[in-house]
Amino acid sequence: MDYAPLMKTAATTALLVLLTASGCSRRAKPEPAPSPSSKPDATTPAASVAPVSARNELHAEATGSAFGLRVDGGVVSFCDERGGRKLDATTGLDTAFRRACPEDDESNPGCGRVGFAVDVRTPGLGPDDFVDVDAHGYPMQGLVHDCAAEGKVLAIVTGSTVVLIDTTKEKAEVIAHEGASRVSIDRTWIAWSLGSTVRARRR
Repeated sequence: MDYAPLMKTAATTALLVLLTASGCSRRAKPEPAPSPSSKPDATTPAASVAPVSARNELHAEATGSAFGLRVDGGVVSFCDERGGRKLDATTGLDTAFRRACPEDDESNPGCGRVGFAVDVRTPGLGPDDFVDVDAHGYPMQGLVHDCAAEGKVLAIVTGSTVVLIDTTKEKAEVIAHEGASRVSIDRTWIAWSLGSTVRARRR
């Protein structure tokens, strides 16, 4: 009996089995599914950049003398030899600001033109003034140099202090122990100046 054909068939079958097994072993393994922890959480908000905190106190040195100090709409501005300037509450720097610069920069030592009756008197001719509002007297440290008001809050500067008077509460607060010649105020800031120095404080 001729076994050659049978041996050839067996060899062919074995080769096919070997090739089939080899092909199965070379198949790419499927990537594992991502774990639940790796899936993005739709409820987690995207990261945001925190805003820069605004400063509560501002300071600038004018070129020459500062004049025309003004606080309006939350903006502290003044004029010097460069023209209009404003104090940036974010950077703390003074920058160019388009505004009119008054030629006549008069102070208000009598506290007139503030929207309500104020009387400034000097008992015994000094050295300190008294400020009377609605029959209530507030002793000052030194003579009044300038006044400004926002609503019923009066801002006063003397030769040694910066004072806020809340006339509705009959309360006076010294917010700076330094002299000034000009003051301005709005709902956000009180600002004062002396020579080339300009300062402001958030209310």
